[in-house]
Amino acid sequence: MFCDTGVPLLFKACYEPGAKKGRMVVKIAGGAQVLKASETFSIGQRNNGALRKILFKNNVMIDGEDVGGSRPRTMLLSMGTGEVSVKIPGGEHKVL
Repeated sequence: MFCDTGVPLLFKACYEPGAKKGRMVVKIAGGAQVLKASETFSIGQRNNGALRKILFKNNVMIDGEDVGGSRPRTMLLSMGTGEVSVKIPGGEHKVL
């Protein structure tokens, strides 16, 4: 919900112990409009736009994504392999 403030803090937290922007692999998921009442605010769509703007301004490329639509997602990271996947209610599972 707070992409405009949370993403810069996340990157800052990554840089402090030594992460390098050029070595980062960025994958994104979310931005769904899951509640009819939220159509007025389009929070998911606005967050997706804010995220893309932040990444573009910082010359960070998106390596994989599953955004938008109306279904919620759970993003999973396998620490052993680095594989990122998205699970959607109903059984769909997509590797990013």
